[in-house]
Amino acid sequence: MNASMRSSSIWAAGGGALVLLSLLAGLVMLPDAHRTRTQKQRAAQEAQKALDTQREALKTYADLAQNIQQGRKQLEDLESRLPKGSVGELQWDLSRTLHQEAQKAGVRLATVKFGLPSREGAKGTEMESLEVEFTALGIYQAHKKFMLSLEKANLPFAVSSARLEESPEGARLGVTLRTFRRVAP
Repeated sequence: MNASMRSSSIWAAGGGALVLLSLLAGLVMLPDAHRTRTQKQRAAQEAQKALDTQREALKTYADLAQNIQQGRKQLEDLESRLPKGSVGELQWDLSRTLHQEAQKAGVRLATVKFGLPSREGAKGTEMESLEVEFTALGIYQAHKKFMLSLEKANLPFAVSSARLEESPEGARLGVTLRTFRRVAP
């Protein structure tokens, strides 16, 4: 029995030594494995942050590209609606429309002054501006009707300035209209 006990003791001591060796190996390897795992997680988080940042930058650039494209379309639309005729034709059309709409609204045009075409604000482009000043006399309601009818007339002019004053002849409306036209190169 002694021999079998001795053999069991040797096996038990060998098993214990192996367990002790495996525990010792685990103590040495576990911190390194934990450190490696932590580094991988940190790298994955940083990569995700970088990806999110790049996605946000890409979205910003896509929005900017879309805004530029919309701006280009609006500019092309605006250029296509610019008056194409000569200054004389443009002045004639406006003068005729002003007088027709004034007569319909019951307003009397006192003065209509056409300015000279100018490239002052559009140097280096094929654009020139043209201003028209007019003074209309009448009552307020007639002026309102007159200005609304001018707006609906789809003239290529925009109101640059307007002022309404009282005068002995009734309400005096002073308006400056401005347009731009493309000049043939």
